[in-house]
Amino acid sequence: MAFINTKCVAVFVALAIPSVGTVAKEAKMTALQIQQMQTKDVEVSKSIAFSSVMSVLQDSGYRIGSADKETGLITGIASTNTKTTWLPFVGFGASKKTPVVSAFIEEIGPQYTKIRLSFVMTKLSANGLGGGADEKPILNPQVYQEAFEKIDQAIFVRQSMAQPAAGSTGK
Repeated sequence: MAFINTKCVAVFVALAIPSVGTVAKEAKMTALQIQQMQTKDVEVSKSIAFSSVMSVLQDSGYRIGSADKETGLITGIASTNTKTTWLPFVGFGASKKTPVVSAFIEEIGPQYTKIRLSFVMTKLSANGLGGGADEKPILNPQVYQEAFEKIDQAIFVRQSMAQPAAGSTGK
């Protein structure tokens, strides 16, 4: 009997150690740190910034759910990964992880705009007892850095197309 208890304790400790390590790796971010990571100021008009964000999201595989240039809001949803799950006493079900994005493009001045992105991983599940949703913000700075780099490139292209060619007389 003592052998079983020792074995159970050993299994429990073995399972608990990796989860403690995972929690320690995820540092808590303050609201200000999250806002700074999610926000970028650009020196372009709101119109160019809005169009650039739209094209980057579409190029990245997001299906635009809503977009309003006047308010500066864009929402999008990416492709879903579906996994079949099985739970005791419930049976088979489906679990879907779906990346969702919202963007807010705010005009600060005629040629100065603030872009804020928010990426969230939504997990939808359905089983014999109904379904549910769980959202987890994506707080990986690299995700935001890469998105803003792509937006910077799109802005550069749009600005280049808007400028008259060198040597053109405008006639």
